[in-house]
Amino acid sequence: MKPPMSSTEMRPPPVQAELQPCTLDVCTSCRPSGFPREPKGNRPGFILFHELRDTIKRSPLRDRVLVRPAECLSVCPRPCGIALSSPESWTYIFGDQSPNQTASDIVDCLSIYLSSTDGFMPRKERPKGLRGSILGRVPPLKGSSQCT
Repeated sequence: MKPPMSSTEMRPPPVQAELQPCTLDVCTSCRPSGFPREPKGNRPGFILFHELRDTIKRSPLRDRVLVRPAECLSVCPRPCGIALSSPESWTYIFGDQSPNQTASDIVDCLSIYLSSTDGFMPRKERPKGLRGSILGRVPPLKGSSQCT
């Protein structure tokens, strides 16, 4: 026979704070040098955007990640480009992404990003495919937006 439950065991689990969402911007104009501009639907960046949008819709992250098309992320020498951002968190910019190859690494990276309180992702914690493709990161904007 089990002993009676204590008052702490009978309490419901604490409610988690609302989970912070993030935005994944995908450059839809990205294409390797010499790749035709038209039709737009054939550009690797355009294909990657649709692949990521559909992959994330089917993933547990669907309610936490907004996937947006970006006209240009200015990472032309390193297509295809993506950016991860969230309020009061680090922003990351990656290049060298590829349709049909890197979507799962990007989703894994989003999971790591979302599990951090400020979006900081040490290099060794990022998926292998996103370690060498980082183009930059921007510190979080905190507090007042006034310059001093």
